[in-house]
Amino acid sequence: MNSRQRAVLAMLLVAAFLARVGVRVYFGEPYFWENSYSGYYDLADTIVAGKGFCLGTTCAWWPPLYPLFLAVTALGGKHYLLIVIPEALLGAGTALCAFLIARRLYGATAGLIACGVTAFYPYYVMHDTALQETGMVTFWTALSIWLLIRASRSNGNGAWFLAGLALGAIALTRASVAPVAAIALLWIVIWGARGSIRARLGNAATVVLALVVAVGPWLIRTYRLIGSAVLSSQTGRALWIGNNPETFSAYPDRSIDISTGNAFATLSPADLDELDRYADHEMQSSDWYTRRALTFIRAHPGQTLKGAFRKLAAGFSWRLNPLRGRLAQLSYSIFYVPVALLGMIGMFFERHRPEVSLIVMMFIGFACVTVVFWAHTSHRSYLDVYWIVLAAGVVQRWLINDN
Repeated sequence: MNSRQRAVLAMLLVAAFLARVGVRVYFGEPYFWENSYSGYYDLADTIVAGKGFCLGTTCAWWPPLYPLFLAVTALGGKHYLLIVIPEALLGAGTALCAFLIARRLYGATAGLIACGVTAFYPYYVMHDTALQETGMVTFWTALSIWLLIRASRSNGNGAWFLAGLALGAIALTRASVAPVAAIALLWIVIWGARGSIRARLGNAATVVLALVVAVGPWLIRTYRLIGSAVLSSQTGRALWIGNNPETFSAYPDRSIDISTGNAFATLSPADLDELDRYADHEMQSSDWYTRRALTFIRAHPGQTLKGAFRKLAAGFSWRLNPLRGRLAQLSYSIFYVPVALLGMIGMFFERHRPEVSLIVMMFIGFACVTVVFWAHTSHRSYLDVYWIVLAAGVVQRWLINDN
């Protein structure tokens, strides 16, 4: 990488940071708080007050990393820029990871293309600095993929251990993306490491050790407090939200929260009384939702199958969901459609490469989670950076052929 390319990379990363901060400053602080997941900040306030990660009797609603990050920002006072600025740095970090991954796969030119697109990708520019964990989980996932690719080249124990720690950070940020860790382990054993099967299993064991170091304390805590070693106690509720008669009453055009409200409105007084009895028992409540979801699935297999395809269509749609204004929709589609199409072309032409196999497995893993549960655009957006990387490889190939 020459000095000119390093200068371009530095400018792109600075521009990525400034774009994210600039957009938030333009929309202002009231917009930031009004269009947010305030529960995250409520939990952060609880942490700062010395009451731990419990809101009332709920002690494992979210994994700890994003609320802990907010708690650190809350120590400086409740000003939105204390959240926006470090989140913008994470967004720039995602652009850097896009560069590093694309450079590993295709070279510095593709790396700069991937970095530039990620830096100004409208969805990232807007959502990386929202009061939600999307930007953080996108960064941790991109960092994990780069570290896994790097470890597969160096094959050193330290490199594999760092990759495992990054995978643990994903699980501690968003539970629904935790399957990436299982995908990574499968990839290491089959494609992602050199040497004999014994050596590959050893590399996988190193990653597992790192995962235990990263995630183990949280699982021990939840087991002691609620009787189950879980990343989040929302799993059962999320399963029911995605599998009940009202799931598609508003979703995907509008928020799944509206569909959830409609579903609650149909519960009988006996159901509500039963839920009230579990109000102080997170896992019993989660199990109740799981039973209701499984009952619906068994009673309506055809409707469940049709719903699975609708969820996939929503998760990968060229339209934002929930739907937004015309300008937001246009800016999203103009970037997303060509990136996705070129990314799929790149997947096809590079399918023989082990690194691309890892990316394909991540998309398959997301699809599996989506058909079981559900997905909005924000749930899939952490994958867009890999389509960007693959698209950059396609563009670089065209540039080389043209020359």
